[in-house]
Amino acid sequence: LQADVLPEATVTWLLNGDVQGTSTLKNLNSGKPQQVLFPLNTALRPDQYQLTARLKTAGPAGTTAEAAFPIQIVSRKLPDQFPVIMWGAGIGEIDRLKKIGFTHAVGTRANYSKILEAGKPTLADSEENVAEMRAGLDRGLANGISFYASLSPGSYLRSRESLQRVNRDGTTHSSREDICPLIPEIKEFTYNVGASLAQTYQDYPALDAALLHTEVRGHSRPCFHEHDREAFKKFAGIDIPAEAGPPRGVDYKKLKDFPADRVVPDDDPLYVYYKWHWKTGDGWNELNSDLERGLNSTAKKFWTWYDPAMRVASVFGSGGNVDVLSHWTYSYPDPIRINVVGDELFAMAKGSGKHQDVMNMTQIIWYRSQTAPISKKPGDGPETLAHWEEEQPDAAFITISPIHLREAFWAKISRPIKGIMYHGWQSLVPTDGSGGYRYTNSQTQNELERLIHDVIQPLGPALKTMPAAKNDIAFYESFASQVFARRGTYGWNGYWLGDAHQVLQWAGLQTDVVFDESIKQSGLDQYKVLVMMDCDVITESILQAIKDFQQRGGIVIADERVSPAVKPDIRISSYNRTGKADLDKHELQKKAEELRQALTGKYTRAIDSSNPNVIPYIRSSSHADYIFVVNDNREFGDYVGHHGRVMENGLPAETTLSVNRKAGHFYDLVQHQQIHTTSSHQQQTANVKLGPGAGRIYLRTDQPIDQLGVQVPDSLKRGETGTVSIKVTDEQGQPVAAVIPVDVSIEDAEGRVAEMSGYRALQDGELSFQLQIAPNDKAGVWTVRVKELASGKSSTAFIRIADDNSLIKPHGQKIQGFNPEQPAG
Repeated sequence: LQADVLPEATVTWLLNGDVQGTSTLKNLNSGKPQQVLFPLNTALRPDQYQLTARLKTAGPAGTTAEAAFPIQIVSRKLPDQFPVIMWGAGIGEIDRLKKIGFTHAVGTRANYSKILEAGKPTLADSEENVAEMRAGLDRGLANGISFYASLSPGSYLRSRESLQRVNRDGTTHSSREDICPLIPEIKEFTYNVGASLAQTYQDYPALDAALLHTEVRGHSRPCFHEHDREAFKKFAGIDIPAEAGPPRGVDYKKLKDFPADRVVPDDDPLYVYYKWHWKTGDGWNELNSDLERGLNSTAKKFWTWYDPAMRVASVFGSGGNVDVLSHWTYSYPDPIRINVVGDELFAMAKGSGKHQDVMNMTQIIWYRSQTAPISKKPGDGPETLAHWEEEQPDAAFITISPIHLREAFWAKISRPIKGIMYHGWQSLVPTDGSGGYRYTNSQTQNELERLIHDVIQPLGPALKTMPAAKNDIAFYESFASQVFARRGTYGWNGYWLGDAHQVLQWAGLQTDVVFDESIKQSGLDQYKVLVMMDCDVITESILQAIKDFQQRGGIVIADERVSPAVKPDIRISSYNRTGKADLDKHELQKKAEELRQALTGKYTRAIDSSNPNVIPYIRSSSHADYIFVVNDNREFGDYVGHHGRVMENGLPAETTLSVNRKAGHFYDLVQHQQIHTTSSHQQQTANVKLGPGAGRIYLRTDQPIDQLGVQVPDSLKRGETGTVSIKVTDEQGQPVAAVIPVDVSIEDAEGRVAEMSGYRALQDGELSFQLQIAPNDKAGVWTVRVKELASGKSSTAFIRIADDNSLIKPHGQKIQGFNPEQPAG
C-alpha cells in the first residue's frame, strides 16, 4: 500500500474489449476502498459480457491494475407467461428445474429469531446466507428460473405459550398448538418479517413471489382471551355463545329447541359467531394481510399466494390480502376431484375485497397408507408386490402415477387458473438421502416435462387470457350446515359433498360453487339448477332465495339430508365410499346417469359427451368457445392397483362431443389443426378419441381462420424500436374474434433467435408488440416467423437492420460515477 494520498487515478472501462469511457478518481486514501460505478447499457442484446476496469495512476511513473467481471444481460419476460411452480427444490436445483419446465421454486426463508430480536425490519438472514441466496437468485435469473419466499412467521411463534390460544378457562390447548394472531406484538413481528425480506432482496428480480403462512388454518379454533371476547362483542353486540368451542361447529342434535325444519335465523348467535371466527376472529386472514403489507413496503412488488386456501369453512376472506388463492389435491382415488376444490377456490376469490386469481396444485406425493398400505399381518395384503414395495418397504410417501398426474393436469387447466403448482420434489426426481418422500416412479417426471413443454409453454398465454365459464348450475355449500351439522369438504375434496361434485362432472354438468355469502350478494338469477348436497341446515334468507328461485322455474336437486323446509324437484341419495376404487366409481357414475335422466327435457347443456368417462368443460365468449375434455377411463395396474384402492392406469376412450351451437369452425389447439364436425338439430358434433389419461383443448369460432398476416417495419436502425403486428383473419379479412395462441420466432441476420421471441396469445385475432433493436445487434436482414397454433398456418416477414458502424454504443467518454438506471421497458 502507498502511505501517501494518491491525488488522481483514471479507470478505463471496457466491455468485451471495447472502451466505454473513463472515470476519474481524486484523492484516494491509503487502504481505504472507494466505490466506482459503471452505468451499464442494459439496452444491449441479451448475452454474456466481460466488463473490465483498468486503473492507471497519474504521473510519469503511473502504475496500473486491472479487474474483470462477468456480466449477463437477460431477455425481458414475455407477457402472460404461465407459472409452473415447484414447492421445494431451491437454488441448488436450477438445472433440473429448467429441464422439466418449472418457472418457480422455493428460494429463501427468513431468519425469524434474528428479526424478532431486532424488533424492526432488518437484514432477513445472516450476511453469509444472504450473500449465498443473492448469488443463487442471479443464477436463477440467468437461467429463466424465478423463486419465491416461503414465510410463516406466525407458525414460528406457536410454541410460545404466552401467545397461544386459550380455552374458556384460560388454559392452552394440549395438542395442535396455535397462536392467537389478534395479539398486537404478533402482528408487528409479522409485518417486520415481510419488510425485512423486501428490503434485503428488493434489487433481485428473480425473487418475485411469496407463499404466506401455509397450512395454519387446520389448527385454528375459537379463542377466549379477553381481547377475543371484546372483539366479538364489538362486532356482534353479544357475548360469544356458551355452546361455541369446537372448531367445526356444534351438532344441532345436541342443541336444545333446535328448529324442526332446520332453518335458523341469519342472526343466530352460533351462526354469527362462527362466521366471524372464520372471517376475522381467528386472526389468520388479517395476519396474512400484515405480512403482505410488509413484503410490498418497498418499490419492489411481490405477488403473494395462500395455500391451502380452502382448509376453512365456506366463508369469504380466506388468505387475506394475497394476490392468489391456491390449494393442493391428492389425486387418488379419482383425479377429477382436483376440480372440487378448484371450483371452491373461485367461489372464495369472488368474495375477496380485491381481485384475486386462482392457481391449483397437484401433490406429487401419495400417502402410502391410502394407496398401497403396508399389511398389518401376513396374508392381509395382496399376493404380489410392486418392485418399489420390495425395494423401499418402509416408504411412507410414494410418487403419484404418471397417468394420475396427466389426468389431474388436464382437469385443472380446464378452469381459468393462472398457474399450476406441484409439491414433492424428492418423489419427482432422484435425490440424496432417504427422507419421508420417496422416488418410486421414474416415469412421472418425464410425463410432467412433456405436459409442460407440449401444452403449458405453447398454450400458456392463451390459457391465461381465455374467458371464464358462464355457468348456469350452482353447487351450494351451506355454511349453516357446516356450523350445525359439521358438513363441508374443508379442502379435502371428500365426503359425500365432494363426491357429489364428481357425480356432476361425470354427468357432464359444470357448476359454480356458491356459498351463503355468494347467494346473499349476487342471488341465484343467473342459474337454472341449484344443487344442494349435505344441506341439513340453512338460514332463513337462503330458504327465501331458494323459494324465489323455484318460483321462477329453477330446478333444485338435493339429497335425503336436505332441510325439511326445502322441497327439491329431484332427489339423489347420498353414497358412502367403500374404499374399493372400481366399485365406488361405478356406483357414483350410476348416480350421474340417474341425474342425467332426471334432467332430460328440463335442462339443456351447452356441451355434452356421450361417454361419462370423457368429461367436457366449456368456456365461452361472444363469438368463440374454448372446449376442454379429459379422459377419466381407468383400470387397476401393477403400481398400486393390486391393493384395490386406486385405479392408476389409464385406458383410451372415445366419445361424441356435442356443442349447442348451430354452426362454427373447430380447431385442436394441441395438435394445431382443424377438426371435422357435423351439424344437426341445432348442434355441432365431433368424434373425439383420447389416449389414456389424456385431454384436449378445442377452439370453436364463428369465423373460419383463413389468413395469418404479419406486418413489420421495412427497416430499422440499431437502437431503434419498431412495431410487429400479427392478425388472424377470416375470408372477409376481418379479425377472428377469439383468443388464438401463436409462436413467434425473431431471427437476426445470422439466424440467432432474438429477444421478444416466444409464445403469445392474440386477443380477438390481433396482437401488436414492440421490437427493440439493441445497439449491438447484428445488421442485415432479420426474419420474423409466426405460426398460429389453432389451424397451424404460418407466415413470415423481413426487416432490414441498418449498420450504423457501432458495435457497442458507449454512454460517453467521461463517466462521473453515478447510480445507473434501468432504461424504460
